[in-house]
Amino acid sequence: MAAFRGITAEEEAASGLFHALKFRGYKNAGLLNPRNHVHKSAVTPFLQVLGAFFNEFSETEKVKPRLHIKEESGVSMLHIALSVLVNGEEHWAYPIPPLNFSVTSGGKPPSYKKQIERFLTSQNASNILGYVREQANQRNQILYAGPDGYPVISELHDEFFALRQRRVMAMAMAYLLIEPYDEIQPFVQNALDAFLLMLEKVENDLLHAEV
Repeated sequence: MAAFRGITAEEEAASGLFHALKFRGYKNAGLLNPRNHVHKSAVTPFLQVLGAFFNEFSETEKVKPRLHIKEESGVSMLHIALSVLVNGEEHWAYPIPPLNFSVTSGGKPPSYKKQIERFLTSQNASNILGYVREQANQRNQILYAGPDGYPVISELHDEFFALRQRRVMAMAMAYLLIEPYDEIQPFVQNALDAFLLMLEKVENDLLHAEV
């Protein structure tokens, strides 16, 4: 039951993120299927890919954004904070909406091809869609009975729960940077395009093929 709850918590967090993208009217968000285990299993690897991209960007540009909870019109909201020096003193700038920016190379948003390739290398996998399908199948084997009977898990380590907690929190933070805002935020749309390309749900006619 503990394993079941940990896995389904992660899946429901992914479903909530999909629903937020659909509710806010992002292009092609309708291609996301909250009932598809492969789609939901792909969210965590993709967030890791985005994290790797921004870690590399931060090292190059010396920009280190942080997450702050800040009150807006009497409501506490999650924001991205950027450090700015004014007369030698550090101040914080808060883009509103928080993801209202775009990253481009050669005039096109990234497909995160290099980060996906590095992720696959770290997982000893050769194809991202194949990797995600395998992860979804492993979850199904834990969650559901098969021809040989119901699954039995003899032992769970603390890291199993800590990992699911981190993944759920990452998706919850993504949700809180998207759902409260009516605007279509460029970075969110570009990231959704790259996510759907990774799942082979769209053609690569808008994103940079090598970045």
